Parts: sequence; C-alpha cells; structure tokens
Amino acid sequence: MVRRIYKKRPKFNPYKTIAIASCLFVLGVIAACVSGKYSGTGSTFRKDDASVSSKYHFKDLNGQQLEAATKYGITPIERRSEVRKKARKLNKITSNKYYLLDPMTHSSPYLTDGAKQLLKTIGKRFQKKLKKAGYRSHRIIATSMLRTREDVASLRKVNGNASSNSSHMYGTTFDLSYTRYNRISTDGEPVNNDVMANMLGEVIYELREEGKCWVIFERNQHCFHITVRKK
Repeated sequence: MVRRIYKKRPKFNPYKTIAIASCLFVLGVIAACVSGKYSGTGSTFRKDDASVSSKYHFKDLNGQQLEAATKYGITPIERRSEVRKKARKLNKITSNKYYLLDPMTHSSPYLTDGAKQLLKTIGKRFQKKLKKAGYRSHRIIATSMLRTREDVASLRKVNGNASSNSSHMYGTTFDLSYTRYNRISTDGEPVNNDVMANMLGEVIYELREEGKCWVIFERNQHCFHITVRKK
C-alpha cells in the first residue's frame, strides 16, 4: 500500500499580499520617474519650417572652413572601408545625454579632438539655456560628420550643391539639425521647435564670437554646418 503525503497549503495572508503589491507599485513609480528624466532614447520632435532669426543665418565662407579643416584635420580618406584603419587621430562619436546621432548614410561618426569637444560644448550650453528658461531638456541632433572622398562623390549624385572639396573630409566638421530635437525629460515646461532653433542658434553664435568655429546656415539641408577652429 502506497501512502500519499499531502503538503499543507500555506494559509492565505491578505496583509502580505497587500505589502507585496505596494512594493511593486512603488518600484513602478520609481522606474517611471527615472525614465521620465532620461531613458537613453527619448522622443524626437520635428518641424521642417522652424523659424530661425536672421541673426543666426550664418554665412561664413566655404574657404574659411576649408582653411581651418586642412590646418586642424586629418588627410582625407578615400573609401568608407578604410575609415577604421586610418582614423587613428579621430574619435568615434556615439550618442550621449548631450546629443543624438542620426543614421548616417553619407558619412561616418568620427571627429577630431577639437570637433568632438565643440559638439559636446554646444550640447551642454543648449541644455543649460533650456534649463535656465524652465523648459524640458532636449538633445541636439547631429546629422553628418566625417566623409570620405567616396562619400562626397556619392552625395554629389543626389545633392548638386555638395562641394567636391568638403570640410567634412577632414574630421573637423559636423552638421546639426535646427528642425529636430530629442526630448529626454518631462520635467519643466513644454517648448516648441521654433524656440529651440533660436536657442541653438544663440549657442552657436556665442561660440563663433569666441573664435571657436566657422558656421554656415544651410536652409535646404535644415542644418548648421559647423567647422571647429582648433585641434
């Protein structure tokens, strides 16, 4: 005869159940608060007709940018396949809390030390202005960086205005969208793209006045084309 052993079921404890549910609720609230501040991705807002003050329609010459690029940048690289091997003097750039990188079809995310520092400074100053005004924090968006000669040739097939001797080839230059921004916090007042476009323009204007960069306002490409003026 086989004797069956029955395990005694634990007695239901409503207080314990409530305590567990409360803990889960608190953890959920904490997670929501953290994600509200910075989730690593955020929400991107776009306005193609963002209004930028004429004060920020920068018209520095392509020759000025090329002079700085050739002085402080690298020797142009022929093909995209050679970038990793030949970009020893460059930094690979990744998205962080100050800026977001677009998928780059005609460039690679590499910059010189000076250009990397300039990009970070722009992002930090932009967020500082937003915070001072009581607005929600956003990241700027970089749309283009290092281009090889191959990239430039390919781009010229779809964009006739692209220069054959682009400052992008020297790792000193990057483009920042003035129509799109990536929100990373829900703390503070909402802010529209027109306000942010002019705040970004103001940041770049100040750095240009400090002798840190040359800038071209590119209406058709919806970006500020920026070249650093130091190593």
